[in-house]
Amino acid sequence: MDARRTALFVDFDNFFGGLLAADPEAALAVVERPSVWLRRLADAHHDDVSRRWLILRSYMNPAGWVDDPRAPGTRLYFSKFRPFFTRAGFEVIDCPSLTRGAKNGADIRITIDVMTAMRATVRYDEFIIASSDADFTPLLQVVRAEDRYITVIATGPTSAAYEALADRYLDEQDVVDLMSEPGDDVGIDNLDVVDEPVPVPATPVPTTSVSADKRAFRQWIEAAYARADEPLNLAQLAEQAARHLGPAARASRWFGAGSFVKAVTRLDLPNVGFSQHHMWDVTRHEPPVDAMAAETGPVELPAAVSAFSAITNLPRIGSDSWPVIFELLAEYLHEGTFSLTEATRWPRHRAAERGLQIPRSGFMFAVRACRWAGTMLNTEPNASAKDIGRLVLDGVLAQSRLAGMDPTDAEIAELRSWLHVD
Repeated sequence: MDARRTALFVDFDNFFGGLLAADPEAALAVVERPSVWLRRLADAHHDDVSRRWLILRSYMNPAGWVDDPRAPGTRLYFSKFRPFFTRAGFEVIDCPSLTRGAKNGADIRITIDVMTAMRATVRYDEFIIASSDADFTPLLQVVRAEDRYITVIATGPTSAAYEALADRYLDEQDVVDLMSEPGDDVGIDNLDVVDEPVPVPATPVPTTSVSADKRAFRQWIEAAYARADEPLNLAQLAEQAARHLGPAARASRWFGAGSFVKAVTRLDLPNVGFSQHHMWDVTRHEPPVDAMAAETGPVELPAAVSAFSAITNLPRIGSDSWPVIFELLAEYLHEGTFSLTEATRWPRHRAAERGLQIPRSGFMFAVRACRWAGTMLNTEPNASAKDIGRLVLDGVLAQSRLAGMDPTDAEIAELRSWLHVD
């Protein structure tokens, strides 16, 4: 398949601001190492599409600044990140503030450049807009009418109409995931991730050592599989394997497989079955709950809750999952340092330890809904499960009203009951 000819336009102030609100440390990593996520986005790491970058532009207010999360009390100027984007191949366009309200005109510049690109001799197959600014909605309508593929990267709250125009929609978690080491997550959904070359270590590892480690991995997995008297939790199995085999397993990206699950599937274990979170012997074990749930499909929501879901992308998961999501997120916040990736991964694994299969999207939605309600969980280490539940409810209502919905008291009551919010 030929690479998709792509033009990428980054509204830097908006893009960075959204990431900063979600996870300051991750935000800094993204803008200090744009070549990493750019390469992975180009090489189909994220969505199975190979891209050729014909236009790379970042629109930045050089005098813009935020409080430095690494040095409280000091200003972090956006201009500091210019060389990182330049080295990654971006053309950095200066967009100084044009008004007292700090409006920098980046949206107008991007609109003009996109319209110009659509009239160019070269045909651009895809336009990527990295901005949460819903003012781009009319522009995307024009792009779609021209039969071009649209990808939106929105790191902050945006409108349902803006999101609906995108053929592919990436949020702040997707961007952070692009910075993560391949194979960090062990879910079955990583089976189709395209492998990337593994960086060569300063001191090459002898081939015999790698082969020995791979044999040890096979022997350990086969033994664990043979003695299991019930389905094996993949997350727990990956952690146990990493401890047993040492750092070589993850350093080699599970011996070149790309993820733990992919490495296990290559072993061709007899009679093995896989679900999102488990593996089991189909001749000896009963299928786990998540496998049976996958067969039944999404949960059927009450009419009012379904309407909220259609507008806000509220996950179609069981009502009983929401109190667990709020409880485990509160537990994670009390653990200490906030990381957007861990805020969705850690609670999900804790739920799995309890035998509960809750998708990562449920935890991510809760974090995002709190932002819609005006609260960043990374600034609320003492938030309780009840606090988070109320914020999620408020966030869903706020986003629904922003989209033009005017929920009745009865509809709000039904949503409140579904989320188990007092």
